[in-house]
Amino acid sequence: MANYEFYLASSLEKVFPTKRVFEDKRRDIDLLINDKLNLQLVYNLSEADRKVRNRQFKVNIITSLKYELFDVNLVKCEYLATENHDRFYIDTNPGLYPDLLTENKGYIKPLSNQFKSLWISLYSDSNVKSAYVTIQLEEVLFEDNTGSMINTNKVYFEETLNINIVNQVLPKLPIKHTQWFHTDSIANYHHTKVFSKEHWSLIDKYIEFASKKSDINLLLTPVFTPPLDTDVGGERTTVQLVDVYYKDGKYDFNFDKLQKWCSICKKHGVDSIEVAHLFTQWGAKFTPKIVVYVEDENKEFKLEKKFGWHVSATSNEYKEFLNSFLPSLISAFADFGYSKNNLYFHISDEPHLDHFEDYKNAKNIVNDLLKDCNMIDALSDYSFYEKKLVEIPIPSNDHIEPFVNNVDHLWTYYCIAQGNLVPNRFIGQPSYRNRIMGVLLYLYKIEGFLHWGFNYWESENSRESINPFISTDGNCAFPSGDPFLVYPGPLSSIRNEVQMEAFSDLKLMKLVESKIGREKTVGLIKNGEDYKFSFTDYPKNNKYLIDLRARLINIIK
Repeated sequence: MANYEFYLASSLEKVFPTKRVFEDKRRDIDLLINDKLNLQLVYNLSEADRKVRNRQFKVNIITSLKYELFDVNLVKCEYLATENHDRFYIDTNPGLYPDLLTENKGYIKPLSNQFKSLWISLYSDSNVKSAYVTIQLEEVLFEDNTGSMINTNKVYFEETLNINIVNQVLPKLPIKHTQWFHTDSIANYHHTKVFSKEHWSLIDKYIEFASKKSDINLLLTPVFTPPLDTDVGGERTTVQLVDVYYKDGKYDFNFDKLQKWCSICKKHGVDSIEVAHLFTQWGAKFTPKIVVYVEDENKEFKLEKKFGWHVSATSNEYKEFLNSFLPSLISAFADFGYSKNNLYFHISDEPHLDHFEDYKNAKNIVNDLLKDCNMIDALSDYSFYEKKLVEIPIPSNDHIEPFVNNVDHLWTYYCIAQGNLVPNRFIGQPSYRNRIMGVLLYLYKIEGFLHWGFNYWESENSRESINPFISTDGNCAFPSGDPFLVYPGPLSSIRNEVQMEAFSDLKLMKLVESKIGREKTVGLIKNGEDYKFSFTDYPKNNKYLIDLRARLINIIK
């Protein structure tokens, strides 16, 4: 006789086929207005009989709250960690790991000797003061020959949650948040012509997801193709929003596509724009790929690659271009609703100390042109900030300490190299390591968070496009989960949902601070725990995070 097991688990658990995770026994849960609760329904079948292949279970969610259901899918992971990793991973061996979330149609089918899970998201709003949520599973049989469905009305599982909606609105994200939006990856994966009608439709969908489902409020914008993640001399698919014309020694610009981009951003609530880097990555020695319509001797405009790896960053030709381009660009952004306060510019990504002079020379070219604009760059050598080469440095979270208490507007990031002790979002890591970031962003007074991969569906240095449903590691170039947060669709991931929980924790902490002050809020966070609450020493368990949220909400009930 078939033996079924069903139970609820926290969203912080990762359900593998062969491992039973802890049950979440909470039945009374507080939410704020505009809040969200994620949980999982875990199911397993043992001692299967011949009839099980015809048996599924209808999922009934009985509640006045809005909800969504997702299947938690296993994805292939070959490269889980770099050689510099710690022991706080779920596993570093290749295998199938839970990550991808796809829409569930209201039915689940347990498989023999496998644990699987259904992801349940519940949403609160101001119209509901409290709500019961009953999760019920009814047996459904399918006939062999006809495929017709027979509901036996037999209930195998039923649990009810009492959701109390606290009369406090969860505020907006209090920091700037960018996950680099790779416009070329969207075109490459979906096999669409860049900026075709289909591409624009997809761009709209992905920007909406980025803003509404990932809390991205600062969007990387390809005014020209971003000079990121290529070999020296290599290039990515051209995605240049600004049409550039060169005639009689002068530049002219058409911003129609940029206007369309900005209107999409405005529509979906993206309040700030991150302009593609003005110089090449890892050194600022060369210029980005910029294609220009150049008038020839026949008075016809022909498209040519005027700038790129073949042009020095400090060439007079590029200086002339920037002197014309940047003032026009800033003016266009203002016309499209983005003032200087909402523009963020880069010089070059991740310069090292041996790039100091090149970075300095590049910065000097644009200093006056970008006056009063925000200047940010990911870098981890404090001397760049100390010598005033960057106004808003973005150190990695494993190099942040020299910047702490010395930088007025501190940001941070993590990526492939941050796999030892510090928080990150790799698929092979436990989810608490992702979610604890909200606590640390608050304690460190971080004002911005950057990550390089919202949807980087390319191999290392963009040598070829990849299928992220098959390769979660960029063809074994990055730890699985590092290069992208969303799958094509767009489809969410456990990592995206847990990161949103981290941001929700941060919002809640700021709300509590507004009620009782920072000192008492910090006391609630630390709560006598025997940790430094640094980026390398923090609670490494799910219970702390679940209890913390309940503790914080209890203060403002």
